[in-house]
Amino acid sequence: MSEKLVFPYITNPHYEDDGIDRPHLPITLSHSKNEIQTLALLDSGADVNVAPYHVGIELGGIWEEEQELLGLTGVTENLESRTLMLDIIVGTLPSIRMGFAWISADSVPVILGQVSFFTHSKVCFYRASRQFEIELESDRIHV
Repeated sequence: MSEKLVFPYITNPHYEDDGIDRPHLPITLSHSKNEIQTLALLDSGADVNVAPYHVGIELGGIWEEEQELLGLTGVTENLESRTLMLDIIVGTLPSIRMGFAWISADSVPVILGQVSFFTHSKVCFYRASRQFEIELESDRIHV
């Protein structure tokens, strides 16, 4: 069984000054007993999910206690990073536990990439219509 959700392309006011609308998904992230609502950029070209430093701190992560993560590329290539497991909620769907590359900077937004957001979902981008569609299959969700 699955549920489809449709979202508009929007500009994330915290990261883009160019006014270009992108597929930013409103999500809730949680870790331990902490929870935040944020926008995440859906990036099918990103290998991994990424969390900026302040997000990990707000969620109660302790940088020195997390395992170092090596081998990042792209905009995160020269940044120190750690592995951080977070629960993600999209809309009214059940939470999904996913690994994130928790980076040592705040210059990059939360990014949902191939591992492991796109392994749990079907995503269709309709740039001409300025919207995208997500379908999470309940039999593929591991909570």
